[in-house]
Amino acid sequence: MKTTSYLAHESVKPHKERVHTKIIRGLRKIKKGTFEDIANACGLKDQQVWKRLSELKRQDKIIEDGIRICDDSGRPRTIWKIID
Repeated sequence: MKTTSYLAHESVKPHKERVHTKIIRGLRKIKKGTFEDIANACGLKDQQVWKRLSELKRQDKIIEDGIRICDDSGRPRTIWKIID
């Protein structure tokens, strides 16, 4: 791992749990959505959300629930939902 990547990761560590909680609250509001939808629902930036989704998936808190094509870019976006 690059030194800059390591340092960036270390600087985020103390805030991860708070960000995870915000993401889960946002998903509870909207039931399911892309990282952009979740970011809008919980008041975080897009990159704050998409960087944490794989962690929440590994913790068995969320799962993938399909794909939606982004209107702006035409690229596929994963739809996420909370595991009940």
